[in-house]
Amino acid sequence: MSQSFRRNLVWAVIAILLLLGAMLQLKAAPVVTAPDDVAKQKAQQAIAQAFVCSMSLLTFHLPQAETACGRTIDLLPDSPLGYKFRGFAYLLEHRFERAETDFRDAVKLDPRDPDNQAGLGQALSGQGRFDEAIERFSAALKIQPREVRYLAARCSARAGQGENLADALADCNLAIKLSPHSAVAYNARGLVYLKKGQNARAIHDYSASLALDKNQPSALFGRGIAEWHKDQLTPAKSDLSLARRADPDIDNTYVLLGVLEGDCGIGGNACSLPKALRCLPQGTTSPYFSVSYPTRGH
Repeated sequence: MSQSFRRNLVWAVIAILLLLGAMLQLKAAPVVTAPDDVAKQKAQQAIAQAFVCSMSLLTFHLPQAETACGRTIDLLPDSPLGYKFRGFAYLLEHRFERAETDFRDAVKLDPRDPDNQAGLGQALSGQGRFDEAIERFSAALKIQPREVRYLAARCSARAGQGENLADALADCNLAIKLSPHSAVAYNARGLVYLKKGQNARAIHDYSASLALDKNQPSALFGRGIAEWHKDQLTPAKSDLSLARRADPDIDNTYVLLGVLEGDCGIGGNACSLPKALRCLPQGTTSPYFSVSYPTRGH
């Protein structure tokens, strides 16, 4: 079975599960004011929009996903589905404040859905609000304690916070124990080792992550920083360049995580990176978020 076929099969299964979940949630959503026939028509329209929303999200047609999810919300404002999916679309576009608003609505409507809690955590992490993000990832893990995505996400948030790297490492170690082939978990543990100054281990984990999934600008960039610390300037320059090409906003992500100084994200002079490794001002940002959720291979 080819890698491409496996990937397509996974996406097909996810699409089916999302559609089933949409139908179940929409069926359960209360509609008390409209007559039965109008309510049925409204529910059918909402299911159709939810399907377009989820499929657009899976195929990364993000403006279309936002529109369809917005229509789902208009049709059934008491269902968390539209808020959750539109929140994910905003995450992918780095529109973290808007994602936060949608996920707060989703959490209010369904606090027992761990993806709602984790999505809010991701939106907060994207704004550098790591303390709040850790609380949300912890809430998700109370509901689903062995979910590797949530463990890796909390590991990354704890690494970004930087106050208790031992707890961050414990999260990542458990994630890798539960899923030894999780590229996201190795990526997150690479960040922890980078923050701890254990650059050889960081390079090892980032390389393990990239061997599992090569399409990860965050892992390439982290490995490049670790290589620089090890005076391996040639591979560092290659990794940083490839990461920036894939994600023009990656320097700012590592500034937010506390790995680089603020000016490193805008090509300024107050930056510890040697000039050969600095980022030139870009004027553009990446639409993809690459810390913890498996989005476009990240």
